Amino acid sequence: MDYTEEVRGLIAGILSIPAGQLDIEAEMTDVEGWDSLRNVMILSKLEEHFDIMFPSDDIFDLTSVKAFAEEIKKLKG
Repeated sequence: MDYTEEVRGLIAGILSIPAGQLDIEAEMTDVEGWDSLRNVMILSKLEEHFDIMFPSDDIFDLTSVKAFAEEIKKLKG
């Protein structure tokens, strides 16, 4: 299953931007308003929404919609 669009929508909601404006390849440093605090909020929201727990050693690599979607796919197996 591809979680990309669902993840994009959730992240866009947290960042208060239209989902269509959020490039799935863009790194958090390239998106206005996506800072480390917002990334923690995103992590928490995605864990709750998908009923998963991101491994603590991977969380620093999760800095784009694509990275989050791929990690969720891996965890949901």
